[in-house]
Amino acid sequence: MGIAAFSTKLMSGQRQVETATVVCPTGAITTGGDIEATMTSAILGGGTEVVTVAVLLGDTTAQVAQKIVAALNLNADFLAHFVATFDGVDVITTAILPAANEVAQNLALAVVGPCAGMTAAPTSADTFDGIAYTEIANAGNFTGPALSVDVVDVTSHDSTSGFEEVVPTILRTGELRMDINYEPDDATHDATTGILFRYLNSILGAYQLRFPDAGHTEFTFNAYVTSF
Repeated sequence: MGIAAFSTKLMSGQRQVETATVVCPTGAITTGGDIEATMTSAILGGGTEVVTVAVLLGDTTAQVAQKIVAALNLNADFLAHFVATFDGVDVITTAILPAANEVAQNLALAVVGPCAGMTAAPTSADTFDGIAYTEIANAGNFTGPALSVDVVDVTSHDSTSGFEEVVPTILRTGELRMDINYEPDDATHDATTGILFRYLNSILGAYQLRFPDAGHTEFTFNAYVTSF
C-alpha cells in the first residue's frame, strides 16, 4: 500500500444512553390503565414518539418496565434510531449510531388516568453522553482483527473422501491490536471519555477502522478494550 498505509485511522464513538426508572411506591400497579412513554430526540420524525402501554392491577415495577420496553421496540420510528432494554426497574434507550451528545434527548414516563400506583418520571438520566466518531490520537501499527470460524468434526465411518469432514459453527471476530503514544490528557486516551475509561468500566464502544483506499473506506465494529 506504500505511503498511503500510514493514513489508516481508528475512530472511536459512543452511543448516547438514557435511563428512565419506573417507580411504584407499593411495588405494583394499584389500578390498571395506561402509561405513556415519550421519547424526545431530534433524530425522530417530528422530534418525539409517544407509545401507550397498558398495565394491569398487580403488575410489578419490573413488569411495567418490561412492558414499556416491548412497546418502544414495536414503534418503527423509535426502532429506526434506538433500541430499548430493561435492567430490573430501569428502561434503557441506546442510540443505534454514535453521534454528538444531544442534551435534549429524553425518555419521559407519564400515568394516564385512571391508572394508579406508578409515579410519573418526566426526566430520564443521562447515562452515557453520545460521542461522534473521533480519531484516536497517535495510534498506529494496527494488527488484526483476525476473523475466524469454529468448526466441528463430523467425520464418520460413512465418510468416503479419506479426509476429515467439518461443519462451521461460531464466527469469531478476533482482536484488533495497536500501538499508541499515550497522552493521559487526550480525550481519546484518558480515564474520563477515552479508551482507558472504556477499559476501566467495561464499556462496549463503537469503532471504525478507516482505510485510505477510497473503494474500501471503513470497517465498523463494536468492541471492548480488553488490555491497555
